[in-house]
Amino acid sequence: MAFEYGSTGLGIQNPFKKVGLIQAIRGAIVSAMGIYCLLMVKGLVETNHKIQGWLTMAAGVVLLAEGLTALGMGIFKIMRFFVGRSVPTSLSKNFAKSEAHMVESDVAYTSQQIEQMLQGRKNLTFTEPADWFARLIHTLLPKLILMPYIYRNMAQRVVKALAHTLIAFLCFALAWFSGTTGLSTINQTTILDWLALALTVYLIHTWLGIRQPLERALQRRSEATRVKDLVLYITVAIFLPFALLYVNNHLVKLPKLHMTPSHFIWVICFLGLVVSAVFFFLLLQRMHRIDALTEVSEYRDNWQESIHPQEMFIHFESIVMANRRFKEVPNRVYREFDARLFEEGSNDKGHFKGEMIQETQPVFKELSHDKGFAIARTVLTVAGHSLLVLAACWLMRTVSSLAALDTLGKGDAMGPVITASAGILMMGAILWTFGGIMANFALALWAEMQFESLIVYFNCQGTYTASKLSTGASIYDSTRSENTVVRSSLTPWIIACRVVTCSFAGSGTKNLEYARHIVEMHKADQDLKAIVGEIVDFMKSRQAIAGIGNQKDLDAASHIYQVNAQTRVGYARAKEIGRIEDRETKDSD
Repeated sequence: MAFEYGSTGLGIQNPFKKVGLIQAIRGAIVSAMGIYCLLMVKGLVETNHKIQGWLTMAAGVVLLAEGLTALGMGIFKIMRFFVGRSVPTSLSKNFAKSEAHMVESDVAYTSQQIEQMLQGRKNLTFTEPADWFARLIHTLLPKLILMPYIYRNMAQRVVKALAHTLIAFLCFALAWFSGTTGLSTINQTTILDWLALALTVYLIHTWLGIRQPLERALQRRSEATRVKDLVLYITVAIFLPFALLYVNNHLVKLPKLHMTPSHFIWVICFLGLVVSAVFFFLLLQRMHRIDALTEVSEYRDNWQESIHPQEMFIHFESIVMANRRFKEVPNRVYREFDARLFEEGSNDKGHFKGEMIQETQPVFKELSHDKGFAIARTVLTVAGHSLLVLAACWLMRTVSSLAALDTLGKGDAMGPVITASAGILMMGAILWTFGGIMANFALALWAEMQFESLIVYFNCQGTYTASKLSTGASIYDSTRSENTVVRSSLTPWIIACRVVTCSFAGSGTKNLEYARHIVEMHKADQDLKAIVGEIVDFMKSRQAIAGIGNQKDLDAASHIYQVNAQTRVGYARAKEIGRIEDRETKDSD
């Protein structure tokens, strides 16, 4: 969908200015750190710190690339938010002639589904959870099913990570129990430290899985933990100490770790709880704004009018619905009208049926959040980008810790240095993981945009008969009007609904072109009353007999009438003179 300029704007502002500023500041700080590392390389190489020099250069390149990317994306979010006349995306395929050149690939519904929702007073947006894990989440949070898809995705990801963390601790406890109760003799070895390190790596992997950018489409089947996975985890936890003991006694002796994995575990648990607490606070605040009604306004009647059925549909589309455009933006046509006429044996009678579905231009509706929601969303954004900056600092610290390799020779002395540096790098990975989770979640919270529009479903069917009507047919008149009058029995069915739709914007050329979903359906009694009134007024004001519509034709008709009148007078005089002459002839005889 290309940008389509219009002199009258739609009143949609850039929602990413604040988050873009925060991201740009983070990018500038990380870029400066990368440049600093690159400037240090020459001095390190000249002082024979070649290993540290190469590592510093690698870290500088990584930091500079990450920083410039964040800086560019942040500035991009601050730039102008281009909103054309065709945004947001239609609910279904748009058949309006003015939009025939547009290709909308992310429509959420078909015209049949929209008709089902209007007639059935139901919302097909809210789908049932697919598996037991998703059902568990929606059972704990009953209103979650009424939330936009992206919130449901985030909730499933967070609860899944918490569940996997709990299962991982259970498995570690079983491994510790098997070692301390004599099932395996690991008390005097470093195996428990290695088990703690394995737990740390697994937890990082678990939370790293929810760091990915959020999908705007609903995950129909969430990546839930299955029962057989749980059995596998418990089995591995019981037998893992035996495997490590065998490796330590028969293959290679496991070295002592020069780090404390339990510190990493506590950091992961703390950050995981913080992320979960802030997210669920924001989720509950957003749930308070739910008003998921499925109500519509309906009108059904029977009209007996002298009107052709085709004129009814033409007037409804070209006049009635066109009067409801917002800032002259064409309505979205989800089903084109087609007054199908069926003759019944002759050309002067038959039956008809036709229908159409239209939506007015969606009007931006600003979300009114509580003060606590706004503060928490900003705090989550700042915290996420701050953790990403700290992760960059830990990367630089890792390079500094490896500086000792330049002064050490090959041997056992290198082991503690590498192990300690790996621990510092692991801490940076933890900060990078949770910083990305916070930043991605916060971005989704900034991206939500709501719109309000009117959807009208019009269905009309019935029968019609045609007859001829003549006026001005006196034997003395030379002008007359002959008309074919169509008498129709119409049964209209009109449904009007004020819908609130939700879409999640993005930065770039596809800013408001993502799928838009219906989240609320409200009655539109006033709109329906006005629509019916305009149709009835149109039918009552129709002229069934052809008349004269301008002064020249009226003058010509008046002249003809005068000629006709004079002709009738002359004929009457001629006839009277003839009778007089006949009488005089009889008298003379």
